Amino acid sequence: MSRSPELRVLASERANQPLLFVRALPDSSEEDTATFLVKGLVIGQTSVSAVVIDKNGRKITSAPQQIEVFPPFRLLPRKVTLIVGAMMQITSEGGPQPQSNILFSLSHESIASVSSLGHVKGLSVGNMSVTGVVQAVDTETGKLVVVSKDQVDVEVVQLKAIRIRAPITRMKTGTLMPVYVMGLTSSQTPFSFGNALPGLTFHWSVTKRDVLDVHTRHAEASVQLSAEHNFAMSVFGRSKGRTGLRVMVKASVPLAGHLQDSALELHDEIQIQVYEKLQLLNPEVHVEEILMSPNSLLKLQTNRDGLGSLSYRVLDCPDRAALLQVDDKGHLTSGSLTGTASLQISSQEAFGVNQTIIVAVKVVTVSYLRLSTSPVMYTSNREAVSAIPLGAVLTFSVHFHDSTGETLHSHNSMLSFSTNRDDLVQVGKGSSNGTLTVRTVNVGLTLLGVWDSEQAGLADFLALPVQHAIHPAEAQRLVVGDVVCFSAQFVNQEGASGVWSSSSSALLEIDPRTGAAVARDKGTVTVYYEIPGQLSTYREVRLITWTSVLIEGASRTSVSDSMALLHPESSVSCQLRFTSSAVDFSPHDVYHTHTAFDASTGFYSCSLSFKPMSDQQVKVLSLSMTEVEVRAGVQGSLFSGEQLSVQLPVSPGIYADQTDIILSNQHPSAELTIYGTAGALQQLDVCLHPCLTLINTDQYCFTFLSAHIVDGADGPNILQQFIDSYQVMFFTLFALLAATAVVIIGKHVHILPNTFQYHG
Repeated sequence: MSRSPELRVLASERANQPLLFVRALPDSSEEDTATFLVKGLVIGQTSVSAVVIDKNGRKITSAPQQIEVFPPFRLLPRKVTLIVGAMMQITSEGGPQPQSNILFSLSHESIASVSSLGHVKGLSVGNMSVTGVVQAVDTETGKLVVVSKDQVDVEVVQLKAIRIRAPITRMKTGTLMPVYVMGLTSSQTPFSFGNALPGLTFHWSVTKRDVLDVHTRHAEASVQLSAEHNFAMSVFGRSKGRTGLRVMVKASVPLAGHLQDSALELHDEIQIQVYEKLQLLNPEVHVEEILMSPNSLLKLQTNRDGLGSLSYRVLDCPDRAALLQVDDKGHLTSGSLTGTASLQISSQEAFGVNQTIIVAVKVVTVSYLRLSTSPVMYTSNREAVSAIPLGAVLTFSVHFHDSTGETLHSHNSMLSFSTNRDDLVQVGKGSSNGTLTVRTVNVGLTLLGVWDSEQAGLADFLALPVQHAIHPAEAQRLVVGDVVCFSAQFVNQEGASGVWSSSSSALLEIDPRTGAAVARDKGTVTVYYEIPGQLSTYREVRLITWTSVLIEGASRTSVSDSMALLHPESSVSCQLRFTSSAVDFSPHDVYHTHTAFDASTGFYSCSLSFKPMSDQQVKVLSLSMTEVEVRAGVQGSLFSGEQLSVQLPVSPGIYADQTDIILSNQHPSAELTIYGTAGALQQLDVCLHPCLTLINTDQYCFTFLSAHIVDGADGPNILQQFIDSYQVMFFTLFALLAATAVVIIGKHVHILPNTFQYHG
């Protein structure tokens, strides 16, 4: 008889701490079955195996079974509140790793929709739930089984009313405060409506402009957001007084259902008082103070650190230990109480002088937090941009303020942050406490929220619209052979432009200085524009095979300079073909071809010029009446669309069979045939000796020459009779030439080929 089986943990990633708790359950009703309770204790992976000893004492071990202990699978946020048309992404934490895709399902598909990425969009008013399921393949059955699941509640509403969320209503001059729009309930935050489509616009105003200034968020970084992103603003106390702060929310499409009863707009107004900071006028000295939140730490530094002997002391005050403490290294620690104490700092100099300052230290509660954006986005036209450039890395600093608007020097807040979606920007903790780093990775709108984990009321919200910084937008799809001048308005602090580059010069060659580029081959390439230490933006470009040219965004001078370096014409070739089959040689035997690119018009050109030709080539071209067909081609690319061409006349000049004519008394006449096009023959000039007479027959475009013979038996009458009879013979012989030849008759004349001049 075999002993009772036992379950053994074979391996563990943490040898000194067990991952599993294993306990045998009471005997099963089945004789050959044993049941164990396995409980995960520590996150990790291990394997278990069942071991049994038979009646002969032999140990039988089952195949090991892999077990992963993972943190509970949870969907976040736990509750989603959206208006109709708004979207928020449901994310997850925990679950098995690496985590496979989460399958989402809805309890009511008419109220909201959900994508495979967890993007939940409000469709109609109502309440529902979204369930997320993680599946895995069962190693024994090979089937998908549910490993873990969770669900969150979704509420879809319409905005009935709005209210301005202002942390304080009395602030000192020179202080900053964030304000943002909320719905009627605390769950209706900017996450609920800030990205609704078709969308809402937010319009802010004050009743007294000289008291309070209202700025868009990111204004300190030279980013001026548009009205649809202005659900949150920043107000600045300019001068003492009382003013009203108003906001009007408009629905761009009232029938979209963003506002209840298809309202056109909603309003709210609050009163804010700005008062002057207390200052000494006599004597006129600046009195400063240190502001700390309870239970926070501040390292003091002076200009005498390392030079003099420094000492720190909190002057006597009630409950000093519970309020403030300082050590000999300048570590100032606040207690749990709020109040004011005096801190004495002394420096004993090596040359025998002692210096002492006394500064007030206030321990106050935090009234609100505020996000500020850096670095500054400089542009060539010195104008603010309306969106954050793709590829930018921003640093958001969190500032904590007291009830007067003053900024605290230290705090103990535990910050949390969230975005309404995670596919457009990457957010992480910054290099120092109280900072966030945001990298833009895709175009679109993201909403960012930051809050104190222990005080939910301390929160701030921002819109992060991301757009392409590289233009023109049409350049995202280019054609092989295209020339495009990429442009970006961002420059460094000194006004200098960045550097352009391409991920593949074989596909897209780009001038690093001007951004002028030539598409060399089809494919996909990334264009980069980088300002060292400030911005590295990019744009993906797809190269296809069509025909077009796009020039935009740069001066003619800079483009011309770039073209001299890039040689875009090298991508284009001129393909020639004679239209007549009578020509038995290639057009490239008689033509020089030259391609060029005109940066001012954006056109390519193909220039043709004659090479030196043999007499036979001239004769063939003159008699064939051929034209040359010119067709443009792109080097290394196959063209699949309609390809256009042009046919040009061929004018090789004139051609004569004979190089000289000898006339004598025995042969008083001779004929010379000249071949050429009709246009060439019509403009034919013959250089004559003064004793020669030129006779034109315009009807047939034939030219006859005659010379008077001074001494000879034949007189002018005989010669004239000969010429008259010869004209008739020529008409009969050359009538079919249709003005493609000129016949010249002369006597006692030596005519050389260079005496014929073609003007045209």
